[in-house]
Amino acid sequence: MASYKDLGVRPFINGSGTITTLGGSLMPPEVIEAMRHAAGAFVDLPDLNIKAGQYLARRIGAEAAFISCGAASGVQLSAAACLTGTDPGRVRNLPRIEGGKNEFVISLVDAHTYIHQGIEVCGGKLIRVGSETEVSSDDLVGGITEKTAAVVHFLGKQSKEQLREVIAGASARGVPVMVDAAAQLPPRTNLTEITGMGASLVVFSGGKGLRGPQCTGLVLGKKDLVEAVRLNASPFSAIGRGMKVGKEELLGLVAAVDRFLKGSDNEDRLTWEWQAGSIVKALEGVDEVKAYVLREGQDASPDFAPRAYIEMDKDCAGKAIRALRKGDPQIVVRRSRKGILVDPMTLMPGEEEIVARRLKEVLEND
Repeated sequence: MASYKDLGVRPFINGSGTITTLGGSLMPPEVIEAMRHAAGAFVDLPDLNIKAGQYLARRIGAEAAFISCGAASGVQLSAAACLTGTDPGRVRNLPRIEGGKNEFVISLVDAHTYIHQGIEVCGGKLIRVGSETEVSSDDLVGGITEKTAAVVHFLGKQSKEQLREVIAGASARGVPVMVDAAAQLPPRTNLTEITGMGASLVVFSGGKGLRGPQCTGLVLGKKDLVEAVRLNASPFSAIGRGMKVGKEELLGLVAAVDRFLKGSDNEDRLTWEWQAGSIVKALEGVDEVKAYVLREGQDASPDFAPRAYIEMDKDCAGKAIRALRKGDPQIVVRRSRKGILVDPMTLMPGEEEIVARRLKEVLEND
């Protein structure tokens, strides 16, 4: 079996968080075992997709659920669902839209342009509102016209308080609200709270806080729209045919959600608090460095997770990040607005000690 080493790829300690380009998260043994089990038999894939969605809806307490090929795929399929409903003819015709609603009111506060591109690929027309730094509820609701297929909300960049206002304004006009909540787990309450607020479709990453297969996403929402998501997705001959989710990933995400629901927000947060605090404590006394744990009001998502922040000169931060990547073991941390942040969500037990020791060495030798 070829390994990372055989391919010339260096694994690293991930102190940057559940970033897609860094591999998302590490799957626990239960998820790996579920995928191994799924790989050992043939099944009817559409039937498995339906049954997996039904199971997850029951476990979570949602009206309906669907497993997509990542969160970005889930958002794109949600847009397709808002354009077609469950009409087979409209599903087949995308991205051509003959009459009907085709506009999506979307803000500019999220820099992930692939979300914008994915909606346009489906045939949607974007009505961009606000600016790159802010958007108001009035901006979003004010962008609704008789051609609006949905309003898009980026949870994290936009608040839950604003989402409530947007849902109220959109619902009064009969317009669905799609929520991109890719990195917003935990807390576990987000699985039910956002749809409970009235959001039509909510999309989470399967490979971030859930620790499932990285190439999965979880779409929750109203039954008719989730069914429309499924009809637009693989393995059907539709706009999402290329977004294949295999039987292994389907059972892997089911196992991941089961494990996640059995866990505890409080235990997760206490663990991350302790790991972040250990790093901060190790840096006490290092010259020209201010280290602390931040528990809310963060740029990183989810805001729920405590993280270690190390303030320092911008050039020193860059040198430290590069030195950590060149070291053995290789360590990846993230640049923050005032220096460096270390995200314990992706640290395995004991790795906080290695990160703390190497950070102290690098900063003292700068």
